[in-house]
Amino acid sequence: MKILLICSSAKGSMTESYLRGFLELNEKAEIVDDEKLYKESFFLAKNKYCHRLFWRFLAVFLQKKLIEEIVSKKPDLIFVFKGFLIKPKTLLKIKKELPGARLFNFNTDNPFNTWHHGNSNSWIRKSIPLYDAYFIWGKFLLEPLKKAGAKRAEYLPCGYDLKLHRSVETTDIEKKIFGSDVAFIGSWDKEREWWLSHLLEYDLKIWGNSWEKADKKLQEKWQKKEVIGEEFSKVCNASKIVLNIIRKQNIPAHNMRTFEVPACAGFLLSIRTGEAQEFFKESEEMAYFSSPEELKEKIGFYLKNDELRKKIAEAGYQRLLNSNYTYTNRAKKVIEVYKSL
Repeated sequence: MKILLICSSAKGSMTESYLRGFLELNEKAEIVDDEKLYKESFFLAKNKYCHRLFWRFLAVFLQKKLIEEIVSKKPDLIFVFKGFLIKPKTLLKIKKELPGARLFNFNTDNPFNTWHHGNSNSWIRKSIPLYDAYFIWGKFLLEPLKKAGAKRAEYLPCGYDLKLHRSVETTDIEKKIFGSDVAFIGSWDKEREWWLSHLLEYDLKIWGNSWEKADKKLQEKWQKKEVIGEEFSKVCNASKIVLNIIRKQNIPAHNMRTFEVPACAGFLLSIRTGEAQEFFKESEEMAYFSSPEELKEKIGFYLKNDELRKKIAEAGYQRLLNSNYTYTNRAKKVIEVYKSL
């Protein structure tokens, strides 16, 4: 079977993990980078301000290129990740050109999120009925997808990649570089800044992009770099507590960090959600919080209880190793749905 993943090919991304997963299952798979094609289609698309204001106009130049690229490769399965830049008419043209191919979508965000520019748009929502199967990471979104016309809505949780997320040894020097009492890994947004602004008195290190937008006091905690792969694993191993701030659009489900930090044998203190607790038992395999007050209380408690913290981290790690939470298994689910159709 030949699979085309229509997505960004960014290093360390979920899409890269899915590509690896399909290849490990002995499928023929490759990425068609729609973001790269978009930036190549018109010079103004490379400018972030022009993109923000005129992306619909600029994306018109992408559509023909995308159709030509996909049709020329004659795939059996076209697996679109989100599809932010793809017009519904483009999907219809692809289906007409390749009537034997299946068209799937995995939306890594909430398609019904209208409060953030980068998460969804009308093209995404109008395209829902055009896919043969629509995969989503949160159970709470299955029914809304069906009401929006999805032919088949499938639950596909996040996961982890053995190549990127694993337990590693850290030297004393690395512990000083990557370690801290509390660590947060992720790009800046207002929601994350609000949570972390309550933790200024702690030995906190922030890893990720765009934290120059944060308050100056919080910027002092920023390490001015993102961590991917082995460096991500080193932060998780060298830090006593790793925070998981699950965004509003992901609640009451989970996010990628729910699996990635335990895969590195790190201790994860996460926003409490019912779905996350289904994967990792509270106070046994992971710790949770629901308010700034509880967050500070839990940080204080677990910093004083080293053995308990290590025991919970190890239990979460073992739970994950004995599970089917890898992206290879997630890719297997996609293939099973394809075969069932």
